[in-house]
Amino acid sequence: MRFFIAGEIDRLVYDLWFDTRPLVEKPLNDSFGEKDYGPALNMIAIIPIIMRPELAGDRKERRLFQRRQHSADYRLFIDFEHFRSGGLDVRVRLLLANVITAIDDLQRKAGRTFDGTALSADILTLFHYRRSDLWLI
Repeated sequence: MRFFIAGEIDRLVYDLWFDTRPLVEKPLNDSFGEKDYGPALNMIAIIPIIMRPELAGDRKERRLFQRRQHSADYRLFIDFEHFRSGGLDVRVRLLLANVITAIDDLQRKAGRTFDGTALSADILTLFHYRRSDLWLI
């Protein structure tokens, strides 16, 4: 399972994003890049939206599962103020919560052809978190 992590990032938090993203993307790809979680997915693009509310305007989240391409494109919001005011651990947890939310949604959409439960558990183990740790921010 390959992960592509990019972002729609407000310039006020770009430096924080630049420091946070590789701390999640690299370990995910190093650990799970060659692992198989079922035929439904080979690649997940996680592209969080981290913007001040006045700049986000009417931007909507995107939850796209492309069955034929065996890929997904998820653009979910991360709270701007939590990301900006939180330390590095908080920012990593916010990004991981974004990833886990996408995986949960993909599990629902792909059904038995994707073992999102195992992938989520493996991610939490890799980063030494419990699921509840990600949402206690």
